[in-house]
Amino acid sequence: MLTYLYLMIAAGAVAQVSIDTVQLNSVEILRPVIIRDQSHMPLTDLKYQSGKRLSDVLGEISSVYIKSYGSGQLASITIRGTTAAQTEIQWNGIRLNQPTLGQIDLSLLTMGMQDEFGMASYSGNLSIGGVVAVNNIAKFCNCLSAEGTLRYGSFKSFQSYAGMQYGHKRMSGATKISYLSSANNFKYRNDYKQGKPYEVQQNAQTKLFSFIQQMNAKIDTYNQVSVILLLNEADRQIAPIVNKPDSKESQADESIRAMAMWKAKYESYTRGNLQMGLTSAYMNESLLYVNPEAKMNALTRTNVVRNIFNAAYSYKRLEVYGAINYDYEQANVASYQDKKVRHITGVQVNAHYIFNNSITLALGLRQDLLNTQASPFSPSLGLGYAKTFKSKHFISVSTHAARAFRFPTFNDLYWMPGGNANLKTEKSWKGDVNFIYVYNSLLTFSASGYCSYVNDWIQWVPQGSDWSAINYKRVLSRGFEAAINATNTNVIGKKFKVDVNVSYSFTKTTNLDAASAFDQSKGKQLIYVPLHSVAAGLQLQYRRFYVRATGNYFSQLFISTDNSQYLDGYFICNVEVGKDFELKGQEVGLSFRVNNVANANYQSVAQRPMPGRGFEGILRFKFSK
Repeated sequence: MLTYLYLMIAAGAVAQVSIDTVQLNSVEILRPVIIRDQSHMPLTDLKYQSGKRLSDVLGEISSVYIKSYGSGQLASITIRGTTAAQTEIQWNGIRLNQPTLGQIDLSLLTMGMQDEFGMASYSGNLSIGGVVAVNNIAKFCNCLSAEGTLRYGSFKSFQSYAGMQYGHKRMSGATKISYLSSANNFKYRNDYKQGKPYEVQQNAQTKLFSFIQQMNAKIDTYNQVSVILLLNEADRQIAPIVNKPDSKESQADESIRAMAMWKAKYESYTRGNLQMGLTSAYMNESLLYVNPEAKMNALTRTNVVRNIFNAAYSYKRLEVYGAINYDYEQANVASYQDKKVRHITGVQVNAHYIFNNSITLALGLRQDLLNTQASPFSPSLGLGYAKTFKSKHFISVSTHAARAFRFPTFNDLYWMPGGNANLKTEKSWKGDVNFIYVYNSLLTFSASGYCSYVNDWIQWVPQGSDWSAINYKRVLSRGFEAAINATNTNVIGKKFKVDVNVSYSFTKTTNLDAASAFDQSKGKQLIYVPLHSVAAGLQLQYRRFYVRATGNYFSQLFISTDNSQYLDGYFICNVEVGKDFELKGQEVGLSFRVNNVANANYQSVAQRPMPGRGFEGILRFKFSK
């Protein structure tokens, strides 16, 4: 996998995920999880990814599976065989998953709009699946800087990002904007028609817009506050499936997300360190789906307020963390017949203790309430060993076990027809074993084995002429992940560098139950979960010139629960050639990129073609004073 869980192993007991990304700085006690995604490596350096969709970046540089409907279209993530609704997406520790669908469209998140990102496959009792997190960082300095990226390429695709950072030691701010426009009028081979003719995709134009404004202030030595406003707009046509001649479907998304954060830090050599934080966010989202053929004009509106108060105390080798959260969720959907409201309150505590500077024991406890209904009690336990030998060799071995859960979404409960108000909460027991070896910051090898058992899995199944949500599945997921990264290896000379990144995932996720005597899904691999996936990257750099190649392989994808129908496996390769310039202390980069070099004909969603070979020119700049 791309990411690694280092050192502090109490992953499941925290409400926030801290991402140690670009600078690999020491982590705050308030966020006692270190997720190192190796973003300091040239292959994943954030400056080369700015302006791209988060879904595109994760799909290219990691072996996780991204279920995508096309460039700029709906995209969701599958981590260790779980669903998108079972994966938590966080923004500064606040969950972004919508209360209606239980997930969020990753194509609406743009690289550069946030300062760091990361991904954790193991998330303890925080979620059944993993966690994807993006953070905006408060930076205080006497500085003024501007950066931006312009991307223009095939299929009339234009992507842009621009941002400014400004402030001084007590006040600072950031203003950022991004825009994407694409006709998506690519040719594809229609394997569903006789003769397999090439056709041009229709009704697939996409426009995405994002804006973020952040202001930060240091009240005094101990207190810091931040206020952030994030706006998103999306206007997207929905292309027809390949065996349908035409479509006029479209979808318009709008969201307003406002967040206020307070942090306090008190340090004492004799009495330990205390940190506290309060984060509150308001999110208003609307989605308008239009289908003239079906005479549908469906509007979904949600209003969500999420709050987290946390405190952490550390003294010598002991750290204790606690958090209280309260969420208010409201949804107004025509298919619900009336407005739905619910309240979610949660408490969690975790502690970890370091023995002899090398062995860590961690314990976490979590309990939530949905209105007055208690969630399953969710403990987590971890044990780890980490040590550096002869200043060059670092070894970490850890194991974790946790219980996690997921409440049904509003759609699961109330959608008419098919919603089921009697659904049970999904429950999971999971664990993993991890090994990490690092040599002198040049070579990193990691390997993980995991197993997850989910009971009361929520699934929409056909019942008569309609589909209904029921708790009929027990699902067992197990697998293996391995990755190797080599960077800054001077193989020829000091001016020539080679960087390599390879990751592999084996994911076996099977259904243990059948819904009826006619259901043939028992013991079969879940749909849209590839058994094998590989991600590889290679960069050759001479001075400021570079050539970068990335490749992703996914084995066949089953699209029917009995595994009788499937999509063929595919391999995608991308190549980029570029040069970075420095002009009077300012940075400028130019590059040319070829996507899908082999012009592979593939689908990540059944009957939704993906673009073939395409070309892209890229201009990057960063000015500061």
